[in-house]
Amino acid sequence: MGSAGGRADEIPHAVTVGSFYLDRYPVTQEIYGKVTGTNPSKRKNGRNPVEQTQWTDAAKFCNACSVLEGLTPCYNPKTWACDFRADGYRLPTEAEWEYACRAGTKTRYSFGDGPEKLAGYGWFKDNSGGAPRPVGRKAPNGFGLYDMHGNVWEWCNDYYRDDYYPKSPSLDPCGPAKGKTRVLRGGAWDSTAEKCTSAYRFKEFPTVTDACFGYDSYGFRRARNVGNTGVKKAAGEANLTPSLPAPVASEARPAQPGRPEVAMVAPVASKAGGACLAPAAAALLPMPASGTVVVPETPAGPGASPLRGTIVFVSDRGGALDIWKMRANGENPVNLTGDPDPDADPRFSPDGKEIMYTSMRGGFPEIRMMNRDGSGSRRVTAGSQAGWSPDGGSIIFIRDNQTFVRELSTGKEKLVTPGAWERCGVPAWSPDGMRFAVASRHTGSIGIFILDFSGLGNRALETPEPACTPVWSKDGKRILCQTVKGHIGQVGADGRNWEQLTFGADIQHYPGYSPDGKTLLFCRAPTMQGPWQICAMSLDGADRGIIRITLKGSNFLPDWDPGEEK
Repeated sequence: MGSAGGRADEIPHAVTVGSFYLDRYPVTQEIYGKVTGTNPSKRKNGRNPVEQTQWTDAAKFCNACSVLEGLTPCYNPKTWACDFRADGYRLPTEAEWEYACRAGTKTRYSFGDGPEKLAGYGWFKDNSGGAPRPVGRKAPNGFGLYDMHGNVWEWCNDYYRDDYYPKSPSLDPCGPAKGKTRVLRGGAWDSTAEKCTSAYRFKEFPTVTDACFGYDSYGFRRARNVGNTGVKKAAGEANLTPSLPAPVASEARPAQPGRPEVAMVAPVASKAGGACLAPAAAALLPMPASGTVVVPETPAGPGASPLRGTIVFVSDRGGALDIWKMRANGENPVNLTGDPDPDADPRFSPDGKEIMYTSMRGGFPEIRMMNRDGSGSRRVTAGSQAGWSPDGGSIIFIRDNQTFVRELSTGKEKLVTPGAWERCGVPAWSPDGMRFAVASRHTGSIGIFILDFSGLGNRALETPEPACTPVWSKDGKRILCQTVKGHIGQVGADGRNWEQLTFGADIQHYPGYSPDGKTLLFCRAPTMQGPWQICAMSLDGADRGIIRITLKGSNFLPDWDPGEEK
C-alpha cells in the first residue's frame, strides 16, 4: 500500500486485508434514486455515478440498502461509527479500496506505471469533456471493477491523517480513530492523471454546509463482508440490490450500467479480530435554520428604481447561462456573451472599460476578458472567480482550490495562499492593494480570512456562523459576506463588529456595494436552486426597504459600475 517516491502521505507499507465484496461500479444516480427517492447530482443522468454526495449521504445510503434487504446496518446514525461485524453494507476501508483498485498490481495504475493508457480505463481531465460519464464505459481492472481510476472520487470509511501510514496496523487497518476529514480515492472527471493513481489520497470534510465550494465529483461504491452473502428480503420488498455474484474473472466483461452489481475481491485473510472492530465517531456540521423576518420592498420593473449606473450580472433569461448588463434601475438589459459556453463571475475593471468573467470551455473554467460592450473576448488563464487589483494591472483568482495572482502585462503568476489550505474560493483584493480576503475551509468550517500577499499573517473574520464571498467596501474598512444561513452580513476589516443586513425565510447571497457605498446589492431566491433575483437595499439610515431590480429568469453574481449605459 502506498507509493515509493510518491507524496509524503503515501509511504509504502505492507497491509493484509480480509475478504470482502465491492460494487462493480460506483453507485449510479438511478440506484441512488430508487433507494432514497432523491438525486443530489448536479448533472442528472441515471447511468452516471451519483455525485454531490457527502460522506454522511454515502453512509445513510449503505444503511438504507441494508434495511431493504433485511441486513444489519453497519452505521450508527447518531455517531456514524461503523460496526464492521454487521452483515450490511458499508463504505470500503482505504486499504480495501486500494487493494481492489490495484487488482494484484504494484504499479502506479492497475494497468501499468505510465498514464498513457489511462484514457482506456477511466474518465479524467484529459478525456471527460468536463463532466462525469456513465459507469462501465471504460475497461475494468484485473478484478473486473470499473471506474476505479477517475469519473468520481470515492468515499472511504476512514478518517484521514497524513502521518497514518507509518502507524498503520498490518492487519485490516481502518484508519485513525478520529479526525476532521474523511478519505476519498481514485480521482475524478476533473482530476489530473496523477490524482487517478492507485495510491493517491484525497481528503474532504464529511459534510459540506456552505455554498461557496462545489463537491460534484464526490461519489462512492459499497462494500460488504464475505461470509454474510445471503440476501434476505423483507416481506413484499423487491431486491434493489441483487444477490452477490461469484468472484469476478480478470477478463473484460460487457458493462451493464445502472445495475448495482457487486464484485467479490479475492479473499486474503479473515476480518475476525481485525483492528476495524473498534468503532470511531464522526463529527457532524449541522446546517443552521433560516431567519423569519419580513422586510418591506419596492416592486420590480424598469423605472421603478431610482438607482444609477450599470450592473453586469449572470442570467439564464436567454436560455443559456450568459453575462448580461443593464442599467442599475433594471432598464435596457443586453446579452454580452451569446455563445453556448456557460459564463459567470463578471467583474468590471477599476476604470469600467473591461469586464472579466469565468467561462466553461471544454468543461473546465478559464478566465476571460471582454470590452464593456461585449466585444473583444479573449482568454487570460485557466481558473475562475477572478477579481481585479485596485490599479487594474493584476488579477487574483482561484485555480485548483488555491489562490493565485497574475500580472496582466507579463503573465507572471504567484501562489498567495498557504499550500496546506487546499480549499479556497472567491478572493477579493483590498482597496489599498496590500491584502486580500478569501474564503477557505481548511479549518473544517467555511470562514473568511485576511492575508497579505506573502501568504502569511492571516486573520479570520469573526462571524456568528460560517461565511464566504467577501467583498471590500471602497474605503477598505468593512467587508460584506454571505452566511450558511442564507443571509448577508457586514463585518469590520479588523474582523470585529458583525452586523446582519438581510433577514427573511428565503436565501440572500452574492453581496456587493454600490459605487458610493450607500446601497447593498444582493440576490434573493426561495431555494439554492433559484430562481435568483437581483435586489438592492439602502445602507444609509433606518429605511432599509428592498428594491427588486429584476424579475425575469434567474439572475445572480452582480457587479456595479457608476457609468451609465445610453
